[in-house]
This record gives sequence, C-alpha cells and structure tokens, in this order.
Amino acid sequence: MAISHRASTRLFIALFAWSLSWSCTQENTEEIAPGVVYHKIHVPEGPWRIHVVEVDLPRSWAAGIRVRTAKQGEAQKTSSLAAGALAAINGDFLFPGESSQPAGLYIESGNLIRIPQRRSAFAITETGQPLIAVYKMEWGLLTAKGEHLHIAGFNREPALGELAVFNDHAHVPGDSLHAATGFLLQGLGSTSIVNDTISFQVQQIRREVWPLSLQHDHWLLAAGAEYEATEQIALGDTVQLYCRLAPAHAKLMEAISGGPRILRNGGVSIEVEEERLSRSFADKRHPRTAIGYSQNAEVLFLIVVDGRQPGYSVGMSLEELAEFMRTRLAEFSRAKVNAYQGLNLDGGGSTTMVVSEQVVNKPSDPTGERPVVNALLVVADARDEERP
Repeated sequence: MAISHRASTRLFIALFAWSLSWSCTQENTEEIAPGVVYHKIHVPEGPWRIHVVEVDLPRSWAAGIRVRTAKQGEAQKTSSLAAGALAAINGDFLFPGESSQPAGLYIESGNLIRIPQRRSAFAITETGQPLIAVYKMEWGLLTAKGEHLHIAGFNREPALGELAVFNDHAHVPGDSLHAATGFLLQGLGSTSIVNDTISFQVQQIRREVWPLSLQHDHWLLAAGAEYEATEQIALGDTVQLYCRLAPAHAKLMEAISGGPRILRNGGVSIEVEEERLSRSFADKRHPRTAIGYSQNAEVLFLIVVDGRQPGYSVGMSLEELAEFMRTRLAEFSRAKVNAYQGLNLDGGGSTTMVVSEQVVNKPSDPTGERPVVNALLVVADARDEERP
C-alpha cells in the first residue's frame, strides 16, 4: 500500500468526517445522449466547481456510443481533439523532453502507439469493459517452423543481441533505423495486436541503415548485430507476431495512461510512491482530472475539478478527489453509485472538460485552454457491435 495501515485508518476517519461536513449543490444536469449525462456541481465549502460526465456503459453501448482515445501529432487543445465528440477530458502527462509523446501506455482504435510505464492506465476492451492497472508487456514472434523468438523492444533501435519491432507510429532519430538485419512484414489481416496474435508475410530482408517509413499494414522486425536467430526467418515466410499486456486478458481497443491510481476496490489508495510521483503533487490542491468506474463496471465517470481560482474553485488534493469519488457521486448520479476504482490523469493547467464541443469548466491558465498530448472521448460511434 502507498501508506501504512494505521495512517490509512486515520486518513479514512478524517476524510469521512470531512465528507459529512459539506454538501453538493447540483447546478445543472443534462442528458446529452442515451446513457450519457453531464453534471455540473458546486460545493461552497471548498469552494469547488466539479464537472462530471456519467456514462451508463451497457445503455450507451446499445445506442452505438463508445469510449475512445484521441491524439494528433503535436500537442493539441482538448477541444480540438474532441471535435465531433459528445464529451471529452484531457488525458496523459507529456513524456519528459517530448512535445508530442504521452508519458505512458497509449492505444487508439486497437493500435499500439506507446508502451506501458510504471504508472496506472485506463483501458477499454473490445467489449466495452473498463479496466485500471499498471500494465506489463511481453512480445514474441512465432517463425514459420514454429520457433518462438523473444522481442525486447518496440519502436526503438535494438541492442546488439536483441530483436525489436516497429509499426507505423515509430519515430527514431533522423528517421533512419540502424540495425544489422531488418525484415519488412506485410500484415495478412487485422493490425490490432494488443492481447492478440497477427499473421504476417516476410516481404523484404534489409541490411544496416534504411529510412523508417511504414504503411499502416506493415511492421518491421529489426535484429542487432549479435542476434543469432535471424537465419530462422526467410523471405516469403508466414510468421506470427504476438503482444501480451498483463494483467488484462481481453483484447484492448483503447488505453490512456495517467497516475497515480487513487481508488482501489472502493478504498482511498493514493499510490504515488509506487508510480514514482511526489507526495507534494498528491497533497497540494490543484485542478484535477480523473476517471473512475462503479463496482459492477457498468458506470463510468469522467471528472474535472477546477482549481487555482480563489473564491471560485481552489482545486483538490488527491485524497479529497478520491474521497469525493468514493462517497459523493451517488448523491447526484443517475445510477446512484459511487466510483469503486479511480485514476488521476494530467491536471493543473491541462484540466479540461468538453461537452457537446464546448469547454464547460474554467481552465486555470491565464491564456485559457492548454494543449495536451491526448484525450479521452465519448463518441457516437454508430458501429454495429454487440455487447455480450
């Protein structure tokens, strides 16, 4: 646990007493689509201005509504990423030193773009099931002769004794890949690989250095100079590439990272140490963005708390945010349930919620809405899928 049992007990008692001392005033509630409701809440005791999008997952799924992720090259405003969406919130932190890469796991429409790090991520399976976990990834290749080859890297140059794979989202310095041997793989079906296996045909064998520019249905397998099993792969072979993302077992269609986890199995669990975040980041009041879901995993909550605006909304600590999600959502949600699992996302000046293509909260930067690396969307997908 992130805090000791005794400390967590004291925290629970203090937060429980605190939570009884204030009341929510619901200023607005609006059903924006079947199973999708927007709530605007004012808590004078903070003061806090809180915005919640509640998604009844079975009902909205039946109406053709989906939860999706969105990213467009360089950082964009959430409202730009949310064009055409029913609702949206900002997503992950920026990777340090990068202007366009999320800090952790990112999957969009089944396409893996960023591998997991040591922080929690929110994911949606192909059947619409929500999940929150710290994920670990394993890659491998099954040759035409049935041999299993371990793959050590994704979208990065291999070390001397390694294999690495690249897809069309790969970026390397100078846009040229340096590797002893490369195998250009042509997809023979789906390219959605997370917790799945895909068949490919070996189209080309390349040597040394070449430009890295791949089509959507092409992958590249690259071997370091000391990797000894390249002779097991020949031109024209049909090979199988697989990717396992644990602890999930289902095929994942969308995923967006954040951190830290703040609710685990109905209890406050601010897991900053495990996810390498600072305690002061958790304890100070800031604008916050979070996502959570109910114990039966059928109700999803997208949450934004405005902050850094004295007299209007001061922001929340992560403990305050978790306690609100754990105990107060049932007071105004249509489903009359609280969040059972919860994850903090990027906050501060990035905190933004968009409903019906309008920014409904008050971002804290003097210049207004800040560009972000990605976003989580609720969209009218209109695809003929059936929820089991």
